[in-house]
Amino acid sequence: MYRDIATTIYKRGEASMDGYQMPGWTWAIFAVNALIFVPTFLLVSYTLQQIYPTLAIVEDPSPPAYDPVSLNDDGQSIAEDGLAVTDEAAVSEPPLVTSSLRSTHRAVYAIAGWRSLFRGYASYLFLSVVALTVAAVLLGLGLPTLLAAPIVALVVAQPYAAWTHIVISAPSPKYFWQRLPPFKRTFQATAVPILIFFLATELASFLPKGLGMLLGMTRWNPKEPNTLPQYQKDDAWKGVLVILATLALHIFLVIPAQVVLIRVQASFLPEEDDTIVPFDRSFGGKVVPAIVGGKGYINMIDAWKSFSRASWIRLVKLYVKIFMIIIAVSFLWAAILIPEYILIANNSRKVAEL
Repeated sequence: MYRDIATTIYKRGEASMDGYQMPGWTWAIFAVNALIFVPTFLLVSYTLQQIYPTLAIVEDPSPPAYDPVSLNDDGQSIAEDGLAVTDEAAVSEPPLVTSSLRSTHRAVYAIAGWRSLFRGYASYLFLSVVALTVAAVLLGLGLPTLLAAPIVALVVAQPYAAWTHIVISAPSPKYFWQRLPPFKRTFQATAVPILIFFLATELASFLPKGLGMLLGMTRWNPKEPNTLPQYQKDDAWKGVLVILATLALHIFLVIPAQVVLIRVQASFLPEEDDTIVPFDRSFGGKVVPAIVGGKGYINMIDAWKSFSRASWIRLVKLYVKIFMIIIAVSFLWAAILIPEYILIANNSRKVAEL
């Protein structure tokens, strides 16, 4: 509902400027807005919503302990002070990288500065362009969205896996297309998980719309963009129900599907790639390398079971914090853009008066 109102106001504002000349300093405001809002939008929509959750999904709270190479005949390892490393010292574990937004940001930023906040973005753009292009073609042929989504999912399975590998691993001199995993293995490992994830995403969008229609909720008509719908009093509680349904679908459908998909993708990360968060490549011994006759990746059930309760709590907390940041940034944008629009409108003059 709020998006409909915003769109209508924008269309009206665009139409109301017809026949008016905006002040000369308007373009300076547009330029400053672009300098501020574009990086902010990328940080929120990509870094916060894509990179950080992916790292949290992959990070293992109890990865296999690293055992230094023994230099003694008795099998004991040597510490810096020349004493044997005790079991108590080996048990101590550092805090998780994704235990908080601050620690996650600090870890990612420490890799290569601000560029690390957009790691894998070239691959993400390629993935998005391919998905949008295929979807546009299928929808143009009259295929329903729920049928087009599985086809799009299978088409982007390989670049999606490459993106996940790039995000969770240390920087590499290879271009993203050089890091595409073998198609056969990718298809075998992720065909079902990525189908479920894309369908879950579509259902999380389709079902709330259907609920709104079922409740008779007043909706914005895209065929009449300049007409603001006449909302009724009962649209308020209907809107609340739709929002709650959307949140529930994302929490109980989309996020679990995403967790399974990303963990399956991470399970066939190439051996030469080191991860930037603690990560158990064997998933507790469930992954048998292909070189010794195994599949070389984890299945969906093991991907689900290997994600501990503590990891779920950590991921949900992360998403709650990200959601609160999105709300705060949205209000901040509104607090800046609305006064700017009023200022420009009040200082614009009709062309006939010039």
